[in-house]
Amino acid sequence: MKRTYKVLVALSSIAWGSVTTVMAAGAPMVAASQLAGNTLSAVAFVQRTPGMPGGGELARIMLQAYLGADGRALVRAWDPGRDAYTVPIERRWTLSGSTFCLDLPIKGANPVCADIHIWGPRIAGVGAKPYAMLDGDLQPGNALGGSR
Repeated sequence: MKRTYKVLVALSSIAWGSVTTVMAAGAPMVAASQLAGNTLSAVAFVQRTPGMPGGGELARIMLQAYLGADGRALVRAWDPGRDAYTVPIERRWTLSGSTFCLDLPIKGANPVCADIHIWGPRIAGVGAKPYAMLDGDLQPGNALGGSR
């Protein structure tokens, strides 16, 4: 019985080790060049902080950001009080490994960071400290209409 147990443990560790290796190898790496020069249109859910509009624990932020190659971004976010987007302003974006961070023109929401994955034009991710969820798409060029 002990020998059977040892064989099963060895086989399962080989199987699980292979699955882990395949999953790690299959995880798409995100490169800054995949993001730069594109407009991100997304919805982010973040923990609500004092000064943010609305109620509840999470705030929904609709945003658009043209991501420049130099870490600068032209960003606007939906202002529910005005029922319109904010004026696009320059903010920063970073990518460290697969963690994408974007400063927003909304009080209390800076920066929004998420561990992202890209599938073609789709982009999505989740962050844990603080909580954030990002879901959107990338379109080539500057769709905001401002100069960059």
